[in-house]
Amino acid sequence: MDFFGPDLSDFANVRALNHAWLLRWREARAGAPLRRELPPSIGSLVDGLTNLQVERLATAPFLLFSVRERDERCWRELDAPDPNLDLLSGPDHGNDELRTSAVSFLWQLACRNPYAVRLVSGATLGWCERLAAATLLDVLRVAAGIDDVLQPRFARNEDFWRKLLGPGLSSDTPTRYSAHITCLQWLLTDNPQAGYRRIRAAACANALPTSSVAEKPYP
Repeated sequence: MDFFGPDLSDFANVRALNHAWLLRWREARAGAPLRRELPPSIGSLVDGLTNLQVERLATAPFLLFSVRERDERCWRELDAPDPNLDLLSGPDHGNDELRTSAVSFLWQLACRNPYAVRLVSGATLGWCERLAAATLLDVLRVAAGIDDVLQPRFARNEDFWRKLLGPGLSSDTPTRYSAHITCLQWLLTDNPQAGYRRIRAAACANALPTSSVAEKPYP
């Protein structure tokens, strides 16, 4: 079976979403609840990110935040969406542009290339299939009803974030790229579900073309 990774436009969207997320994350007020999800020593590093460091970290070839794609309970309503649910009735009344953009991006990618969704988000195949089987409106309605749907990826994993917020911010492009790819491999192999082993093998087989595409956005 052939697997096709994200294309250049997909990585451009990942980079844009990461950039918006990082700007929110370091904000003194809006980002405080998100930083509290991290170990205290990591949260302080996020708070001190410069604009240049934000630009560098945003080039990671995967989403630095999660839409809780591995939490089956959050997304169970996609199996039987409520047609009477108001898109504007969620916890933040539907006005979160970043959430809408991220979920819409993952939905359209799941519809045309579920494998690429798994590469940029670490999602399970089942979640990708569930997303692709729903309409965009239903996906947005369900997402609007999930409290704190946007979360730091691997929030409690201090090693993961020390890698990203250390060498992952390096001014040396190969060093920075190596740190990002190490964390990508972490993302692809961390899922404990047995069915996820197939993507691990496929990702290894696809390492060279994926890396060559991911490398493009680096300054």
